[in-house]
Parts: sequence; C-alpha cells; structure tokens
Amino acid sequence: MTPLPPELVTVLCNAAEAPEDIRTLEALVSLWLAQNAVEPESDDDFPWSAACLFELRDHPDLVWSFVRQALSQASTIWQVVMLAAGPLEDLIADHGAEFIDRIEREARHSPRFAYALTGVWPQGEADNAIWARIERARADAMMSGLDAGGPLPAK
Repeated sequence: MTPLPPELVTVLCNAAEAPEDIRTLEALVSLWLAQNAVEPESDDDFPWSAACLFELRDHPDLVWSFVRQALSQASTIWQVVMLAAGPLEDLIADHGAEFIDRIEREARHSPRFAYALTGVWPQGEADNAIWARIERARADAMMSGLDAGGPLPAK
C-alpha cells in the first residue's frame, strides 16, 4: 500500500470532498475507477474523483503511480479517456521534462500506455521538444488509439 501524505488526505477530504477512507493511493485508484467507469450524462454528473486529481498535481510521483495503477486496472475506454485527458496530460504539462524518459519507456513496454498517450494533447505553452518525444512514443498506437476509436488493449 502506498500511503498518501497526511496533508494531501486533508485536502482531498476537505477541498475535493473525498470520502474519509481515502488514505492510500490504491484506495483512490479503486474509487476513481468505480466512479469513472462510464461517461456521465451531463457535465453536472462528474464525480468528485474527476476533480480531486487536480489536488495531486504538486505530487508528480503520486500522479505517475496513480496513472500506471489505474491504467493497468481500467476496464472501460472512458476510464482511459479520463486518465489521458486528465492526470496524464497534466503530468506532461507540469512535469514533462522530469517524466519523459519514464513515459517513453512505459509506452515501449505497454501497448495500453501507448494507447492512453493517443488521448493526450499539448497544454498552453507546451515544450516542443517534449511533445516531439510524446508524438514518437505514441506514433505506433495512433491508428488504433482513442481518437481512432480503437479497442482497449489487453492488460
């Protein structure tokens, strides 16, 4: 089990309105996956867990672990969409230079991760060198990726 820092638990439980029992990364992953299994019917129906991941942005190693664990357990394409366009995209935007080597390595070894990368897009003033590497890392998956409507690769 990977404990969340106590100050982060407080923020999640107060600001993001997480349940009181979210004290480990694994518990957060399980709850997030359950709450993000299907696309909400309206923007008003997004669960707290979709917003709470913004609270992790200052903890990039936790975000990385969260993305990898959630992606390995994802059972729906919507979950992968939410991971790609949420925490993975934010991680790249906020800490791309620190994580690009890990991202490239993971994309080489995990078709599911490369698939998720196909749903990530540059944010704001994206670093062109980092995005060129993201493009190369996801290139083989683009034809069967999220935007192409491809199936979720096996675990």
